Amino acid sequence: MIKIKKIKKIETKDGYMLPVYKDWEKDVNENHVPKMVYASYLLPGTKKDIILHKKRKTYIACIFGSVKVESLEKEYILDFENCKDEINLLMAEPGVPLKFENNSENMSIILNCPSPSWHPDDEDTYKYKNWKEYHEKKT
Repeated sequence: MIKIKKIKKIETKDGYMLPVYKDWEKDVNENHVPKMVYASYLLPGTKKDIILHKKRKTYIACIFGSVKVESLEKEYILDFENCKDEINLLMAEPGVPLKFENNSENMSIILNCPSPSWHPDDEDTYKYKNWKEYHEKKT
């Protein structure tokens, strides 16, 4: 299952703050507690093939540029370039395959707050070249 949540930018005296995760929003976060926070950089025109995590919940926001996220359900646009007061936060349960593409003419940056965290001794990332391969080789 995938959910989209709107995140409002908060103006500060120095600029803006973008609160991707707040531990006191239990009703919104459904008791999701990030175990890692990392940024992924996508160059213009970059596509990340289909990625599936069996154990890891995905919690992603685009903090620079524009990224198209494709799932079996539909396409989502995580867009920071054209946002005014809020951006989309995509929350995907474990077992939901996702494909990413930079929609921007510039580099795009996505911030992920997954749980559990990635660890080299417990790899939880399965990759597929396209949807046909995903359907043929589901793990």
